[in-house]
Amino acid sequence: MLLKKILVIFFFISVKIYSQSLTDLKDSHEIDSLIKKDQWDLVHHKLSNENINFKRLSKYNTKYDLLIRIDSASSLYGKGKFSEAEKSVFSFLDLLQKNKNKIAFSYYEALKHIAVTRLFYIEKRKGNIALGLKYLNNLTIGMSPVYKKKQLIFFAVAYIELRNYKKGIDLLSIHLNDIYNDRENRLYTKFLKAKEIAAAYNTKSDAFINWYKDTGAIKFLDSAEQNYEKAYQLMKNSGNFSAYSKALHRSRKAQIALFKKEYNLSLSLFNDCEKDSVLMKKSFSKEIVWISKAEIYTNLKKSDLAFKYLRKLTTDIQDSKCSYENKLKVYYLLSINYERNGNNEMAYKYAKLSLSEINKENAQKNTGNFFMGIYEKQEIKNISEETLKKNNKNLFIFFASLILIFTLFYIIYYQKRKNKDEIIKNKNLYKIGLNTQNNDQKSPTPIENDTVSNILLKLDSLELKKKFLSNSFKLVNVAKQMNTNTTYLSQIINQYKGVSFSEYVNNLRINYILTELEKNPVIRKYNIEVISKEIGYKSCTTFINAFKKRVHMTPSEYIKKLDKKIFNK
Repeated sequence: MLLKKILVIFFFISVKIYSQSLTDLKDSHEIDSLIKKDQWDLVHHKLSNENINFKRLSKYNTKYDLLIRIDSASSLYGKGKFSEAEKSVFSFLDLLQKNKNKIAFSYYEALKHIAVTRLFYIEKRKGNIALGLKYLNNLTIGMSPVYKKKQLIFFAVAYIELRNYKKGIDLLSIHLNDIYNDRENRLYTKFLKAKEIAAAYNTKSDAFINWYKDTGAIKFLDSAEQNYEKAYQLMKNSGNFSAYSKALHRSRKAQIALFKKEYNLSLSLFNDCEKDSVLMKKSFSKEIVWISKAEIYTNLKKSDLAFKYLRKLTTDIQDSKCSYENKLKVYYLLSINYERNGNNEMAYKYAKLSLSEINKENAQKNTGNFFMGIYEKQEIKNISEETLKKNNKNLFIFFASLILIFTLFYIIYYQKRKNKDEIIKNKNLYKIGLNTQNNDQKSPTPIENDTVSNILLKLDSLELKKKFLSNSFKLVNVAKQMNTNTTYLSQIINQYKGVSFSEYVNNLRINYILTELEKNPVIRKYNIEVISKEIGYKSCTTFINAFKKRVHMTPSEYIKKLDKKIFNK
């Protein structure tokens, strides 16, 4: 009986493999025919489908050999093999450079654009938006203006990732306008236009959903739903529409139902998604379905079912297949469910992991904002150069504007800091003047200006790197790091920061956690002990006292007030 069952299973597996091989061979013949007809866009569209195992049937010229190679890297990305995909893209870029003179420059730029696109989205999925922007800035130098317009969507995505939703949505609107006005099909061929417009609408929806997560405003969910529907209707009438597109639209509707707390509707739609073999072949879609079901079961207080899906996802996390956003969500949901089951040790472990991921995200955001600053300055330059080409008579105005821009930049980013330091310095000099009148106090030890400047710069660096979140951030340790003594460090903080060292550290930590509690609803779910340890306090009581002294209420009271305020918006 057992042997019979094994034979039946073996038969069905064999049939499935044989039928997949026939499908792959059919697709390969179709792509081979398109290559022979030199239908570049159609070949790229077919090859980028990760379900196709393309088989070479003929000898192809260099540009198609290269296209096959980069689309293989895209397939690895689609399967969640990010590190392998990244190596494959860099290997491709080396090969592309070596073959630059063997293909037309237009194809060289098109292939490079595909590679840059893939690198950017690999880093986005890994949570390294700053590195994605770095690749984008470095690898697109010298590319034609048409590609600068195409890459506008990347900067929109970057702004959305950095929580500047309005700027991201504005850029997407410009991108859509560029596509609609592209009557000569220079940006995209007629065949690809519908797909690119739909991608912009879907990205807009993603921005509105993230905006909702930050604010709780239902209007953003309505905007997301409208834009998803626009994209769906557009693709439904397009030659690129597929069973996958239909299933993906269903999963998006399920997500919005989840955000609206319509758990039964959301679960029903996600159950349909999970049964869809086309959707579940895509690693990204599979992640969304499993994590959403885990979240629904968590909200329905069915921890056993939540753990079923979370355990599937932890395997993907260990294999680095899970995106940064989903990794953070898995840790958060595991923490809640373990706490609900009374396993405080595991709840603390995953709470700590999720807070660690949030700190990494904040570091990425700081670096990402730096690269966005480079992009914005480049945009100023590009606009100015375009103005010059249109009207050489305005040369004087252009240079005057440029000088004004850099002058304003200097005033905002440098003078503001200088003025602030002067105010603090004068305030402390006034305090010192008062102190010298008091015979019971000693005059401060004179310190050379160079030493003061050096220590203040090092303090700024430590603040930027958030070193104060470590419980080893103590006067003795910090002085040692700065190659100075505790007397000098303590005196400089007193004079230029206007507080004692312990007050200085408390201010930094409390400022940090106030910002995080405001921006990240996830942190508000954790108990006070976890939060206090994560920001450097060994004692929970010390944290509560420092917080109460600053905010005039306990952290728990503040979180309740904050949740109520956001809920009532």
